[in-house]
Amino acid sequence: MKNDLEEFINKKYKSVPITEKESFNFTCAEKCWGTCCREHHVGLLQLSVYDVYKLLEKRTDLPTLDLIQVKIEEDSNLPRAYIKWNEKSECPNLDENGACMVYMERPFTCRIFPLEAKFMIDDSSHKVSINYCVKEKVCFGFHKEANPIEQKLESFLDTPDFENHLQFEEKEVSLRDKWIKEYRLKELSNQQVHMLAQVLYCLKDKVVGKNTYFFDMYSEMLKIPKRTKRLESFKAYELATLALEEFTPRLLKKFKSK
Repeated sequence: MKNDLEEFINKKYKSVPITEKESFNFTCAEKCWGTCCREHHVGLLQLSVYDVYKLLEKRTDLPTLDLIQVKIEEDSNLPRAYIKWNEKSECPNLDENGACMVYMERPFTCRIFPLEAKFMIDDSSHKVSINYCVKEKVCFGFHKEANPIEQKLESFLDTPDFENHLQFEEKEVSLRDKWIKEYRLKELSNQQVHMLAQVLYCLKDKVVGKNTYFFDMYSEMLKIPKRTKRLESFKAYELATLALEEFTPRLLKKFKSK
């Protein structure tokens, strides 16, 4: 088989809803050449706050901004992190053989591929529910040449640390919805939006031109209780919790009070 998967990839794929007890036929084929990890095929891969910190915990060899890029969503004016493709338009977490170097810590979007998750929020109860869809024929793993196998949704999602990924994904979705309704985000200045992005995603980077970290600077600014351990010793779930439940809400309140 030639190393050209264009004939197997259907960018106009069909999303088919699937329930917990249902199955679909798919395999992560050995000869797929990382189709889902290349910009040409899948576009930007969205990351949650927890995803970002899991990557930073694993990839200490690269600066934060070589792993992720932060863009501002036009509809909400809230920052959103994505995988930053390298100069080859590939995921920076692929090794020279095309294998994922962070497979056990891979982001939620990668973890559920070839599924997509649709989060729904009940306005009365504020509870978050999730519906999955199968992106049929989105890559080589659906075709008979790949020898797909039956995958039951329930067991397909049963991977290490999945519950943590899902927990923080749901929390972020819920809090973003709350912030959109509570704050006039469209009225934030460019500097305020930049600060918001720093608070959510860049706590491990040093402030340009200053010998301090975002974590320490914003802790002092927002009167967050000082932690007794070094930032590097925080676990991903601790940083994600800090960013979502302490840093961001306090920063938004500070903006609102001005």
